[in-house]
Amino acid sequence: MRKDVGGLKADRASTILRDEILFRTRPPGAQLTEQALAADLGCSQGTVREALMRLAEEGLVERRGYRGTVVTETTLDEAAEMVRIRLSIEAQVARRLARDGLGAAASEIDALLAAMDAAHDAGDLSRCSDLDRAFHTRLCRAAGLPLLCPVLARAALHMHRFTLGGVEVARAFREEAGVGHEHRALLEAVCQATPDTAAHAMAEHVATVLRRWAPSLHGAVGEAAFAPQPR
Repeated sequence: MRKDVGGLKADRASTILRDEILFRTRPPGAQLTEQALAADLGCSQGTVREALMRLAEEGLVERRGYRGTVVTETTLDEAAEMVRIRLSIEAQVARRLARDGLGAAASEIDALLAAMDAAHDAGDLSRCSDLDRAFHTRLCRAAGLPLLCPVLARAALHMHRFTLGGVEVARAFREEAGVGHEHRALLEAVCQATPDTAAHAMAEHVATVLRRWAPSLHGAVGEAAFAPQPR
């Protein structure tokens, strides 16, 4: 797992801990103490406290006062609801982008895609996960829906608890086509389509990920949820 993340100390600590939770190095129910984490990460307890507060805001840990902090569990039912929320938001994002295009966001989106390629070439699945969420939230902002970005990011994050780490299906990451390749295809399908076709392309993108890596979650969501209604 990543131990060389740059940036501020709390950023670094929260990134490492987030990875460990997503990849289940720290499984649901694991107890987290500031003192032990500070020693493990080589930082102060204040830095750990700030990192845990960030993770609590994301729903990955629960702070229980004097009883300490534990890693949460995203249940299958909760994850399915989050996927449905994500599909609702991303359908509107796709429709707006099909109508209006990327505009000034195009260069930033290109940079994210290039970073995805580099992360895939480096075999860094953790970084690819970060960039995947950054890509989709950037599209959401480009579509003029900035207040929905935190909701979308949280839904995608908890979906990743099911798709990362080979929980259901073992991953051969180096043999995959790569997130950059898949997101370029998605972007082309969205930006060169009618609004309804773009919404279907976005839904199929999410469905493909779940069918491939988390079939139980795909089944819990239900196939009908991946067919956006025409507008």
